[in-house]
Amino acid sequence: MDTILKLALPLSILINFLLVAAWLFLINKKGGIPFLLRKLNEWRTDKSVANSSNGNPYHQDKKSHFDTLPSSATEILFLGDSLTDYCEWQEFFRNLQIKNRGIAGDTTYGVLNRLQQSISSKPQKLFLMIGINDITKGTKVTQIAANYRQILEIIKNQSPNTTVFIQSVLPVNSTKFPNQGWNQKVVNLNTHLNNLAEEFSFDYIDLFPSFLDSHKELNIQYTTDGVHLNGQGYLLWTSIIEKNVLN
Repeated sequence: MDTILKLALPLSILINFLLVAAWLFLINKKGGIPFLLRKLNEWRTDKSVANSSNGNPYHQDKKSHFDTLPSSATEILFLGDSLTDYCEWQEFFRNLQIKNRGIAGDTTYGVLNRLQQSISSKPQKLFLMIGINDITKGTKVTQIAANYRQILEIIKNQSPNTTVFIQSVLPVNSTKFPNQGWNQKVVNLNTHLNNLAEEFSFDYIDLFPSFLDSHKELNIQYTTDGVHLNGQGYLLWTSIIEKNVLN
């Protein structure tokens, strides 16, 4: 019995060593530590993003506030994240039918979570921009596009007479806001959005090129932090979509 016990410990150590060695070999084959960190980040991101609308007090408060507001079938909705939230659309266009349904920090998951509420009035028009926060959180472009497809399917089925305008996601400025290739992901996502617009017979508004500088990034004349827009940025945006809003 003593002999078995004496052999068990080194055997257990050897087995654990071999398992760890095999695991390290597989990790190294797939890219080493960078691969491991990327997968860990994806796991954390998918978990946090999926629950972002439930754990964000600002999101909860804004959604609750929207529940209390009057609605009508003649309204024009702007739906999205902080880029939508921070703009005074109603004042820009001098149109009381415009309703801002942007929530800072929102993602495609968050929009899906509150979409029923947003389109319950069967609005006349809907201007949608969402996706940059998904990208910053590490969500794969293919997953963002899949979420976007769900959003469009719900709108198409539940509010078929609403004129939908899919707005391209805007570029960022990496000098003002260092990042890991977000602009290329934005370009890829916008390609998906353009394709979805054609598939669903919705209008696609390509804002992206108008905001670029000579380095193919968000022009600093339109931003302070490299992601959000200043007054000049919103003036440009509204000038591009004015005919779609007012006609």
